[in-house]
Amino acid sequence: MTQLEICINADDLQQLEANVGAAWQGGASRIELCADMQQQGMTPGLVAIQKARRAFADRPGLLVMVRFRSDDQIQTKAELAAMQQAISQAADAGADGVVLGLLTNQRGLDLPALELLISQAKRLGLQVTFHRAFDAIHDRSQALNQLIELGVDRVLSAGTLWGSDLGVMHGLDLLLQLKIQAAGRIELVVGGGVSLDNLAAVTNRLRPAGQLWSVHSYSAVFSQGKVDPEKVAALVRLCQ
Repeated sequence: MTQLEICINADDLQQLEANVGAAWQGGASRIELCADMQQQGMTPGLVAIQKARRAFADRPGLLVMVRFRSDDQIQTKAELAAMQQAISQAADAGADGVVLGLLTNQRGLDLPALELLISQAKRLGLQVTFHRAFDAIHDRSQALNQLIELGVDRVLSAGTLWGSDLGVMHGLDLLLQLKIQAAGRIELVVGGGVSLDNLAAVTNRLRPAGQLWSVHSYSAVFSQGKVDPEKVAALVRLCQ
């Protein structure tokens, strides 16, 4: 069965546990905890991680965003150190994985920094997802091989250029190519405009290429600005 991952906004601490609990109740396999969704997700605070861990109970799918810059570049040693500290904090707070992504100013992978952070995460027993900065890379086929070599567990993609406002329905051909190329060596997480209206078409297109893939959704599970467990459950059913 294809797993469902729900992105959760950590900014409202009073609503956070209810939203995470709704994702859990609806059957989501994982949550991606982010702050500041206006900037496509930034690192949440310690209290938010702790609240999310409690609300997601014993399900091993709490992923924490580690991201401090919207351009996904490291400019100083202090910024790299901040990411290292955030990874340690996530592990200490009971996270199961981290979500990160670093690029050069030529829109390729920042391999030295990524190798350092991924090695740290693995030492702490954390899974690693490379976020949608992947969709800003010019040669995604080459980048996919590099992420596999680095030991990354998952990569998030819509198959379309990040920032283009085009979602997964415009990226299915590339997503299928990436999934075939991955050949089970890395999990492709399909996200970017996934909804109750299009998920069946997405799964029908991608499922024939194998089973190591999952679905990522954010706003499609909202009702009046809150995570709706019934909408989460509906997405889970479409993944089956």
